[in-house]
Amino acid sequence: MKLKRASGFTLVELLVVIGIIAVLIGLLLPALARAREQANMIKCSSNLRQIGQSIAIYEADYAGALPPSNFYIGLAINNGVQTPATPVNGYVHWSSLLFNPQLAQYDPRFYTTSGWEVFQCPDLLNGGEPPANTYPANSDGLANEAAAINGKPVIDLQAPRMSYMLNEALTPRSIFTLNFRSGNPRYYYFVKAGSVSSSASTIMATEMWGVQSIMEASSNTGGTAPVSNSRRPVSGISVKETAALGYTISKADAAYSLKVGGEFGWAKIDDMTPDPVTKFQSLTTVPNPDTTLDFIGRNHGGRSLGNVPGSAQSGWDLRKSNFLYIDGHVETKHVSETVYPISQWGAKFYSLPPY
Repeated sequence: MKLKRASGFTLVELLVVIGIIAVLIGLLLPALARAREQANMIKCSSNLRQIGQSIAIYEADYAGALPPSNFYIGLAINNGVQTPATPVNGYVHWSSLLFNPQLAQYDPRFYTTSGWEVFQCPDLLNGGEPPANTYPANSDGLANEAAAINGKPVIDLQAPRMSYMLNEALTPRSIFTLNFRSGNPRYYYFVKAGSVSSSASTIMATEMWGVQSIMEASSNTGGTAPVSNSRRPVSGISVKETAALGYTISKADAAYSLKVGGEFGWAKIDDMTPDPVTKFQSLTTVPNPDTTLDFIGRNHGGRSLGNVPGSAQSGWDLRKSNFLYIDGHVETKHVSETVYPISQWGAKFYSLPPY
């Protein structure tokens, strides 16, 4: 009698099948990762486009003026004196002005990230950085900048997670009178969108880093610990290039310190740090670069280092960012392309006249 062979795989056949599956997975996973990254980049770009639409609505409601980047809650100006002197009550941020300017400080919507998704880029950890003042579960381990009032934490009027920054040259922030901070010789004005030349080539907003140790600042209330600085605007000026023109600003995010009649020097490509993540995370102090362009997050694409056109430096983080322009369109490109061959950050610092 003939013996019948039992049906099924032999060990060799099983190993061959497993090997084929492993090879297929190895081929598919990078493609899936690239597809996911492309989707995240598109989502980030779409968010900026929606923000641009909301800014256009804001302009229509406020006689063509662009929104402020931020200011202190309780802002009042009497006889040329601005109060409060420090953000003891927290900040009003542009995200809340676009979302709903009528929201009260302790509205439940400031205690949840749900509903604020337009301000969250999925390529940033947790969708972005928390405000300087927020509820404990959202603080990323940082203390609030403002002290609690009657035992209740101060809550900023800001999206609980933030991935985007406005261009400071177009949007005023905090300082609306002379000698308000460090004897500032000039102060911010609201800017009419129609006064900005070349709207199709002037950046309105962009992305920040999703790394909290980079997006920190010294406290404006006098505290010694660093605080989250997701309210930060960005500008295209440079401390070094301003000095080359014979003028002085105390630091890159203190444009208001330029004397009246002085001229800003706009950043050139090699005024930027090629790889801010590596450099800034090695610091034990709050980052203070030559230009705030270093705070623009290079968030999209696999991290790799290389060269960029126009730069004598090597080791650039080649990941890209999204940029919203005044006319509402969005471009995805490397931050170096916003200053070389020409700067796209403004023909002048519109929010800080006199020029």
